[in-house]
Amino acid sequence: MMLVLQLVIYLTLPTQAVVRPKLQVWFPKHEARWIEQAAACLQEIRNYLHDNQTPGCTAPCACAADCILKDLPPTIQSNFASAQVLLGLAPAILVYFGPTVAEVAALSTYRPLLAVLLSLGPPAISIVGLFRYVDLRVPFTQPLSWNAGLWSTWLGHQGARARRIIQVSSYVVTLAAIANNVHNSVYTDLRTISGWRCSAMLMPLAWSLLAGVVHAWGMIAIRMQLGSGYRPSIRSVIRSTTFLDVLKGADNVLSEALLRLSALCAIIHMGFGILVLSSLIFISALEAIQIFVMYATSALMCHVVLLTELAMMRYEVSKNEETERSAGPVAMYQVELSRAHTL
Repeated sequence: MMLVLQLVIYLTLPTQAVVRPKLQVWFPKHEARWIEQAAACLQEIRNYLHDNQTPGCTAPCACAADCILKDLPPTIQSNFASAQVLLGLAPAILVYFGPTVAEVAALSTYRPLLAVLLSLGPPAISIVGLFRYVDLRVPFTQPLSWNAGLWSTWLGHQGARARRIIQVSSYVVTLAAIANNVHNSVYTDLRTISGWRCSAMLMPLAWSLLAGVVHAWGMIAIRMQLGSGYRPSIRSVIRSTTFLDVLKGADNVLSEALLRLSALCAIIHMGFGILVLSSLIFISALEAIQIFVMYATSALMCHVVLLTELAMMRYEVSKNEETERSAGPVAMYQVELSRAHTL
């Protein structure tokens, strides 16, 4: 039935028309019902696909959706309402799984490429403490919990081969999280419409990936604090020693302004996610739970990678501090000279 319906619609499209993917595929729970309803709304769907605005309907997508949703039973309406409540809460819940701006910024001075990827993996940003000043030194100075301390020590005592395997695994897990994030967003978008922006495409994907823009302000700010001491290179994209100089950097007006901007953008990002996800239609409560779990999976995968890399970074910071305390002035000068060539 679905193939027949799509064939009828596509055969009636003009050759110059732009094919619009909304209202073509559905989530499985009520798919049979939507296909049956769409068969009775062929004219409205054609208007949407042609973008024909009729005197009685200036929003073809919304008119087609209203026709399909006509005479919707109260039980399905309640199911939709439950799904919208859950999806609306999702961005606010996911912030507890997401990284802070300071954590990703700190990691960007150790593994810049991985930090960029981690900013795209989780769909949400932690806003805990964002109403206060964002201190980029916290990931270096905050006391470790007992479990994190053991994890950091264990990672630091691993051999070169084990550490290399962990580093490669971090990239693999992060890329898998990004792929899951993108797939989940596109899959959801094609099977739903937004109540306030019916024909808009890829809004869930835009919400999930815009987290990278927020983290970018923190990455720029931490380099502003380093000032003229920062010398980027192609080699340092994978592995940088800039993190050894973060504690020596000083705040300036520009870096503080960027951190304030990142805090504001993080709150706006969460609000945008709530607005987008809570407006989705044609999704049941059970399917909303599945979408939420998939987003949370990406966030948790990136959280584990972030904790691992920050633990390794802090171990190297502590090891470098011990080396500098035990070294003489000449040795310290050689360490600084060697570091300047690897930034």
